[in-house]
Amino acid sequence: MQQPTPPLNPQLAGADDQTLPDLADPLIVQLAAYAREFMRDYPVLNRLTSKWDHSPRHLRWCVIDTASDWQATPPFIGQTLGTVISHGWQSLFIKGVIIRALESLGILHMRNYLAYSDGGMSVQTENPQLIQSWLQAMKNEYEEKKMRCLIALNIANALSGGPSGVHSELYFVNSFFGAL
Repeated sequence: MQQPTPPLNPQLAGADDQTLPDLADPLIVQLAAYAREFMRDYPVLNRLTSKWDHSPRHLRWCVIDTASDWQATPPFIGQTLGTVISHGWQSLFIKGVIIRALESLGILHMRNYLAYSDGGMSVQTENPQLIQSWLQAMKNEYEEKKMRCLIALNIANALSGGPSGVHSELYFVNSFFGAL
């Protein structure tokens, strides 16, 4: 087993940049390590394959993909990876990383799904419906909590002296049509 990872440092390279960070960024590596610990993805625990389910590079890609998802989710208030870490939302962010990793793994498992029946004996490699239903429940909870965090941050920005909050994207649609 690996040693526990140290606390996150939002001041690492790429944390407050609007661009996507590099795969070698220490913060990305650290978040990927946290996700691996949560999933217990270690060769010693994967008794059938004796390998990782997710390579270190793939987990880092999942971190970057999750950061991109946070940046592309309205309200567009300039949320970055540094914003997520500085507000203490790393647990929620890591669940997003895990969802991305398990979606990718689910695609692989569904592609390799095999059901075989002969002489009254049935064998299947896995149950993709079980994986899919469990992943969907996890994803629904994650998306709801992510939206709550972003809305709360937008309201806090609007009420504080910091950067101002932004209107909902529906405001622009309604005000445009209302002017006609």
